Amino acid sequence: MRKITMTRKTGAFLVVFSLLFTLFFNCVGSTSVSALEPPGVYGDFNNDRNVDALDFMKFKQYLMEQNTDYYYYMDLNGDSALDAMDFAILKQYLLGMIKTLPINYTPSEPGVLLVGRFDTSDPAGPKFAWSTSTIKANFTGTTISATIKSSGDNWFNVIIDGIVKAPVNVPAGTSTVTLASDLQDGIIHTIELVRRTEAWIGETQFLGFKIIGGGLLPAPSPSSRRIEFIGDSITCGYGNEGTSQYQSFTNKNENAYMAYGAITARLLKADPITVCWSGKGLVQNYGGDLNELMPEVYPRVLPYNTTLTWDTSKWTPQVVVINLGTNDFSTGSIDKTTFAAAYEKFVTQIRGQYPDAHIYCAVGPMLSWDQLAKCKDAITSVVDQKNTSGDSKIHFIEFPVQVESNGYGEDWHPSVKTHELMANQLAETIKADLGW
Repeated sequence: MRKITMTRKTGAFLVVFSLLFTLFFNCVGSTSVSALEPPGVYGDFNNDRNVDALDFMKFKQYLMEQNTDYYYYMDLNGDSALDAMDFAILKQYLLGMIKTLPINYTPSEPGVLLVGRFDTSDPAGPKFAWSTSTIKANFTGTTISATIKSSGDNWFNVIIDGIVKAPVNVPAGTSTVTLASDLQDGIIHTIELVRRTEAWIGETQFLGFKIIGGGLLPAPSPSSRRIEFIGDSITCGYGNEGTSQYQSFTNKNENAYMAYGAITARLLKADPITVCWSGKGLVQNYGGDLNELMPEVYPRVLPYNTTLTWDTSKWTPQVVVINLGTNDFSTGSIDKTTFAAAYEKFVTQIRGQYPDAHIYCAVGPMLSWDQLAKCKDAITSVVDQKNTSGDSKIHFIEFPVQVESNGYGEDWHPSVKTHELMANQLAETIKADLGW
């Protein structure tokens, strides 16, 4: 929970007012409040779980000295200002003139924010599998853990108070993993749990947080900016934390959080949905495989569930980035006219879902030479056709071919450095086009 920016109003009348009521409040005694368990308790300025004369004195000190930060539960009338009005409300509460705090509005229930494609039909907890699927929460306490059920060997990034911690492994089965401990008590913390590993590794189900010394607060608000990324292994961050192109794929070294899409979203302060799967193409998958091409799996909430489809009206992005074609052109020969027809059909599908979105048709950075030329020609022909027909919000973007000086990930995939360069390029382009 972010701190509300409070305005402080002081004056001589506050000093007089506080002195008049101090003796009375000391006689009133302590009123225990449990409407908001765990902290914070509205009106509890000294964090002792009670609302009493001590809080009155603390409030007086705050108004006089203006040197202490307070959080949302100290704003007693919901006007985002901590001032004499809240002081008067506290007085009325302690006198018994009002029965509940806060007044004028109902605080949100504790909860989590889900960013990505989640199946929420199971009351035990949401299921998910696509890369960068994220669970965000605000909480108080000193230790937080999560219980996750996994059908494969998955990995998650943990971000506490904006700082990326060591990733955690969730093997097949049900695990309770400690995400952070020894946190500062008495303040509000933030957590993000981000899936690093991709769709084929297996579905995961979030079964809840366990917090010691506190509890969940109302969930963070989603960003007003939304970007959907559609792609293959490049978009998944395949092997991007590997140290050599001669290493084979390992689950631990795939970090979708540090792939170009997720980095771009953070640069633009946007929420991402990432639909990617290594080896997928539009006409053929890697090696010429024709089973479950990307257009077939793209509509799914869960990658292996063929009946549960994503409701695109639930989450409308302003930007869609498509980076497909590397697998189509990576092995064997493919007719670029055939690829262009499949690409045009897919872009038309995306445009039908999101009539106002800017659609970026990307190529790179793994293809080179003839394969790159063919793929680029096919994609630019589609973009040109759409632009000519009046759709000016369809764009072409080319990521430069990766180079050795920036390192390689596993199996010749882009390194984190290359992903960062791609993200910078894409973010600047989106800023220019959308004014972000």
